[in-house]
Amino acid sequence: MKKKVWIAIGIAAVFLLMAGVSVYRQAFAKGPELKTAYPVQEEITEQIMIPGTVKLVNEQKVYASPEKGEIKELLVEEGDSVKKGEVLAKFDEQALTLELEKVNLQAESGYLKISQLEKQEDQLGDKEKELRKQAGKKEADKQIQPERDQLKLEKRLANLELSQVLLQKKDIEERLGELEIKSSIDGEVLQVNKETSSDPASAGKPVIYIGDLKAIGASGLLSEFDSLKVREGQTAILRSDAIPEKEWKGEVSEVADMPEESQAVNPAENSAPQYRVGITVKDMSLKPGFQLIMEIETDKKKALTVPATAVITGDSSVYVFVVKDQKSYKQEVETGVASGNKIEITSGLDETDLIITDPSEQLKDGMEVDVK
Repeated sequence: MKKKVWIAIGIAAVFLLMAGVSVYRQAFAKGPELKTAYPVQEEITEQIMIPGTVKLVNEQKVYASPEKGEIKELLVEEGDSVKKGEVLAKFDEQALTLELEKVNLQAESGYLKISQLEKQEDQLGDKEKELRKQAGKKEADKQIQPERDQLKLEKRLANLELSQVLLQKKDIEERLGELEIKSSIDGEVLQVNKETSSDPASAGKPVIYIGDLKAIGASGLLSEFDSLKVREGQTAILRSDAIPEKEWKGEVSEVADMPEESQAVNPAENSAPQYRVGITVKDMSLKPGFQLIMEIETDKKKALTVPATAVITGDSSVYVFVVKDQKSYKQEVETGVASGNKIEITSGLDETDLIITDPSEQLKDGMEVDVK
């Protein structure tokens, strides 16, 4: 009896095994189940992505100026609010004042010399009258003319010397007027470095740094190629790792015409030129100096697009898998602009081609597939 039970169990197990194999074969014959989609004509945006830094739109940096001398007096402190035209600091005017006094003396000497020569001209005129009475007009002119020519030459030279002295005086007076450093903007004093001249560690730092904290923007560097695409007025999206869930919308405000000076360690090395781009932003909550990723929208156009995940880059070609008669086939394509999770197809597909949007590494040319 027990033997018959075991035989029955064995026969049932064989039937179950055969049924499982049949189901497996049917499933395998269908091929892997994949997601598909048709190419779509839609508007896409070409973007340039570059690193950037949060900057102040309006700022003023005052540096030490050896040609003007030492800064005698700082009139502001960090945190002070200042208005445009307000005096921030004064240079020591002692050296220029002494120079001005010297030039004033030279000018006074020049005036006296010219005045003396004019008196000599008057005396020569009186002398000419006496000679005319005694020797006649012709003889008087013959004797007086050389003296008159000499006085005329000396007077001309004296006037030239005086003009030069007066130009020096004007230059010194203008330089004295520049000894007062005035604010060029409304803003806040962000830094005051009193030891810039004596402390080597402060070399290159501004003595006074003023900025308008209400006007925040961003700045970055463009390559030669990208600088040809970016123009004023284009939209930019800014993101920061400090606040990954937030983004800010801005606008290109300027693109530099001249490249940034090379920062290469070895002057003999030629680095590729880069051009500064400025972005204006409204309501940015980041502080100056924060690092950004800036996406600048350079062009919009209507194009045939597919999901970026559908495009595969091989060793010698770019292709997608299309579905025909429940089989997958490689189709070489040419791509254009990538925009977000979409990519432009410039040739190789049309809107009637059903493509596989999530091809796996196991997918082969001519493989049967089960599409959704």
